[in-house]
Amino acid sequence: MVSSTGREEAGRRMGPEGSENWHAMLDGAEAILREEGHAQLTSRSIADRIGVKQRLVYYYFRTMDDLVIALFHRMAEREMARLKAAASGERPLRAIWDISLHSTDARLISEFMALANRIEGLRREVLHFIEESRALEIEVLETALARAPRSVEMDASALAVTITSLALLLSRERQLGVATGHDAVSASLSTLLDELEPG
Repeated sequence: MVSSTGREEAGRRMGPEGSENWHAMLDGAEAILREEGHAQLTSRSIADRIGVKQRLVYYYFRTMDDLVIALFHRMAEREMARLKAAASGERPLRAIWDISLHSTDARLISEFMALANRIEGLRREVLHFIEESRALEIEVLETALARAPRSVEMDASALAVTITSLALLLSRERQLGVATGHDAVSASLSTLLDELEPG
């Protein structure tokens, strides 16, 4: 039986998912991943970051792997909500490109990809998010391509991969301090999006 303030997992009582403490621990873990990398992500570093006892981390998360999976899942849910809202707007292509370009955190993505190589549950979450977000982008692109005043020599799936990859590359280079060619490629893509989605 699970109480109204907690949950049971693997035979022991766990702290409530979605509670203030649960989110605080994920917030702390996200900050450590972004600033210091996954090698520094420990239950002690999270506890120190948010000012709680180390053992409290394991009251909310059975293992550190579970915490990492929960962190990515929370981020993926938030990103999908933003993409779905963008897809239902007046200019979905432009909105999705803006989200991809300005919200992509290359450092966090690199950390999660490194962790996904050893955490099977995280790997599944990452694959699910990529497939779900890409399907949404392809749907939006197919609609835009069908309405476009001129044909584009690239299908929707190829264009979705190109746009996503370009946004990640620009974000990664921007965080490193590289800007050469960024304005030119961004302008070219903006021109294409304006042609596909006028107005």
